[in-house]
Amino acid sequence: MKRRWIWGILFFAALALNLAAWKSARFVDFYAEHIFPVLGGLSSRILSVFPFSVGEWMLVAGLILLAFLALSALLRIFLKKNWTKRLLGVLGRGAAWIFLALLWVMTCNCFVLYHASDFEDIYMEAVRENGYSGEELGILRDYIVANVNQLSGQLERDSAGHPICRGDLSEEAVLAMQRMGEEYGRLKGFYPRPKEMYFSGLLSQTYMMGYYFPFSMEANYNGSMYSVNKPSAICHEMAHLKGFLQEDEASLIGYLACVGSEDPFFRYSGYMGVLSYVEKEFRAYAGKNRGEYDRHPCILPQVYQDSVFLTQEAWQEVEKRAVVSTQTAKTVSRAATTAVLKLNGVEEGMKTYDGVVKLLLDYYDGILYGDVLTTVDRE
Repeated sequence: MKRRWIWGILFFAALALNLAAWKSARFVDFYAEHIFPVLGGLSSRILSVFPFSVGEWMLVAGLILLAFLALSALLRIFLKKNWTKRLLGVLGRGAAWIFLALLWVMTCNCFVLYHASDFEDIYMEAVRENGYSGEELGILRDYIVANVNQLSGQLERDSAGHPICRGDLSEEAVLAMQRMGEEYGRLKGFYPRPKEMYFSGLLSQTYMMGYYFPFSMEANYNGSMYSVNKPSAICHEMAHLKGFLQEDEASLIGYLACVGSEDPFFRYSGYMGVLSYVEKEFRAYAGKNRGEYDRHPCILPQVYQDSVFLTQEAWQEVEKRAVVSTQTAKTVSRAATTAVLKLNGVEEGMKTYDGVVKLLLDYYDGILYGDVLTTVDRE
């Protein structure tokens, strides 16, 4: 009975913490600045000693536990024996405590942080409330296109024409994020090396480039995806480790980290990571006015070739090893992600990823929109 009381108190305390987060951004900001860095940093440091994704195998262990729980329930139904009752009781109590622990970890490392103040409210001096003109959107688009066009010709490529990263991908990603911490306070501190997921094939079927595991505080990435995607995806996931859970904000942080790198491969990945979002918005603005679109720089064919999620060969390998169909995996993943986002107050659901365009327009306000247009950041 005493254990039930403890379980109940801890359960309702977790609910109260979530309620407080919904009600007070000031409380969440204090938590994100002073408490979460300690808790999250400790978990990241401890689990960084493992060369594999601990969170990924935690999920596998959880599925195994659920399977055992379902099996014990079936045994209890068909075998009215004392040992089946004891087995079900032990597994049920264990599952209840694991659920409670998971609730607390998700609350502290995920749910609460969704209600922190926006990145732009914290770090941008002034944000327009009346939006941006189509001309300004075109300037942003042209800036990104000019950079990807130039960088695409500078990268070393293999015999198939795919860009090659000669440096240590993980080390450069950590350095890029630490440099971001020099300018943005909440991004400073320890970063664990990103980890490639063992089940990258399954992750590819869900069309996800990376995954943040709140219960292990790891930044995981899809090892099967096209090489150009990896730097920006890794930095995106690392932004989550510092409490920026909103997807558009993590995309902006990942972009800034990459384009601020000395490595041209990282800079190329940064621009490529946002190109499709900005191009989509600009095409919507230009509409059917082909003349309006044609007045702007063209995206080079090489850039279009690099703008893929997986290569054809990688997709063939994924499909060959698939346990479920890609359509099923994609549908389930999108539904689950949308549910989690909306549960935490992100009403846009998956469309929140598109919000990076607005953040980019805010960031470059006063930088690109002036008398002189900067077209390329580095010669």
